[in-house]
Amino acid sequence: MVSGLKKDQLLWIDVDSRDAARFDSVVAALDMPDQTAERVLEEFGRAGLIRYKAAIHLTVETIEANEAGDDGLVRRELDIFARRNVVVTVHDGPVEALETFKEQLRGDTLIGKLDAGAFLEAIVDTGLTTWFAHVEEIEREIDELDELAVEAHDADRFLTGVVRLRRRVARLRRTVAPHREALAPLARTDLALDEVLGHTLPNLEVRLDRVIDALENVREQLVGSFDIYLGRTAQRTNDVMKILTVLSAVLLPSVVLAGVMGMNFKLDFFEQASNFWLVIGGMAAMAIAILVLARARRWI
Repeated sequence: MVSGLKKDQLLWIDVDSRDAARFDSVVAALDMPDQTAERVLEEFGRAGLIRYKAAIHLTVETIEANEAGDDGLVRRELDIFARRNVVVTVHDGPVEALETFKEQLRGDTLIGKLDAGAFLEAIVDTGLTTWFAHVEEIEREIDELDELAVEAHDADRFLTGVVRLRRRVARLRRTVAPHREALAPLARTDLALDEVLGHTLPNLEVRLDRVIDALENVREQLVGSFDIYLGRTAQRTNDVMKILTVLSAVLLPSVVLAGVMGMNFKLDFFEQASNFWLVIGGMAAMAIAILVLARARRWI
């Protein structure tokens, strides 16, 4: 099949297991370099690019939601080997980006007219698009954190959510950042990619920059949520202190008056029992006057 490919035909081989026995036939049919075969069978753990004389080997990392992960995410590595008229993808288990790509291909009868470069670009672009879904999910959770920050009642829940999202954003950024080293050379003309893929691929680097910018944006939003929480906490503290201050101002004149009336002086005023109610009335009048003044000044 490989030897019989015509100029306008494209063969895509998708290997869904890093099993040497299953992969040997692909290596033999495509005369794949030993370095690529060894690297494919054992996950590299980082995005990278190897340029051969008549082929390229691109390793990309994808992130998928998985409750079993510490931060709700799991990494999936995808190896792409491309040469003229042939593209090979190798992964261990299902990859969301590839499943999405396959769905997009259904019913597209012109897909075979793509060259290897355009096909590789479409696969990687679909993988980068899945990153935006994770960004949107984080943005929704940040909106929920903003509501918790405004309420400022459940501090433990808010801080736990901030740490969890911060860990997730850091995981995403650590995984996507190395793709710059892998995708940037695909836009260079000095690598002579026209001989292998049919053309250079500058759009992938631009797409990657947008993903990184989106991650930087959600990190700033997360910092903004914490600022909202700190501001709301400070406001609640000020409200409490304002209430305590007004309460002290209301009671202070009464305390002073009670202290004066408690002095042991022999005056006729202290001998009359009816003056007790006069003093109580004075205390109430001063308290009311202070409350009216505080209300007029909009202290309360």
